[in-house]
Parts: sequence; structure tokens; C-alpha cells
Amino acid sequence: MKNRLFIALEIPEEALDKIIEIRDKIYDNASVRWEAREKLHITLKFLGDVEEEKNQDIIKLVEEVFKGKSKFDLRFEKFGLFKKNGKPKILWIKTNDSDYLKKIYEEIEDSCYQLGFSKERRGFKSHLTLLRIKGGEDIQKIYKFTKEELPEINFTVSTITLFKSELKPEGSVYHKIKNFYLH
Repeated sequence: MKNRLFIALEIPEEALDKIIEIRDKIYDNASVRWEAREKLHITLKFLGDVEEEKNQDIIKLVEEVFKGKSKFDLRFEKFGLFKKNGKPKILWIKTNDSDYLKKIYEEIEDSCYQLGFSKERRGFKSHLTLLRIKGGEDIQKIYKFTKEELPEINFTVSTITLFKSELKPEGSVYHKIKNFYLH
């Protein structure tokens, strides 16, 4: 059996509260299907469909990468859009560039590559996805996000999680396979 897996940074609740408050002030339409709060994270590595018997190898890999690693601080800096064919497809919020996070990302990439996973070709952009734009949204309100000045939203990363994503007709559901705690 295969599981759809990814490795992600968890965002502390107080930082999520601030983001959601700002999001709702800019675009307060209840009909928008925002990413669910429990799905808000920063993906470090999307592994794709993985045979279940590889789960333990992945857990060992992640434990090894994070063994002795310290908690570290990040800051949300600005909103942005990923576009496809010139049309906005994803609204996200970017974190500051962190050398420590970049080093962790590269270690995960290298370790996953040794287990047979492909390396990411697009490069790493530390971000949190807020909305997958489907077509019913007010695009002018979406563009308002890119002009918004964010207050400081600082947070400490202390938990990395291996997630399983289960695809359902109403959308994906995430299940935690294992948390890894930084010191």
C-alpha cells in the first residue's frame, strides 16, 4: 500500500491566529475556501506516493537530520502569488530567508535523494499556502494581499512532522505520522 507523504514545519498557534486575523480583514467573504487551519504548515519536502514499508526508513532519515538540531526563529514577511499561465493559482505568505532553514532543507533533500527520492527542481521558497484559487474568488481582493504591509509575525520552529495526505472528494486530509522535536 502507498501513502502520500511530506515533511513539514509546524506553525505555532499564536502565529496562525495572527495570520488568520489579517487574512480575514483583507478578504472577509465566508464563501472562500481557505486552507483549513489544521493544514497550515511549511512544506520542507513532498515525497509523493511512497510504499508503506519505506515509512520507517523515512522516519530514521528525519530523526538523523534533526538529531541535535536547535529550535530556530522565523518571521512571516509578505504575501505572494504563484501563477500559472499568468493567472494566480496559489496565495501564500513568505517567511524570511533563514540560512539555518536553508541548511536543514538541503540536508533533507540530500538524505531523501539517498533513499531514492528525486531532488526538487524549483528550489526552496519557505512559504505557507493560504488559498488554492479555483476561480470563484474575487481576484481584486486576492491582489490586495500582495500590497498589504504585514505586522511582525515572529515564531519559533520547534516541531517538524512527517505527514500523510489522504485525498478525498472534499479535499485532502492530513494525518501526522510522527513529530520530531527540536531542542
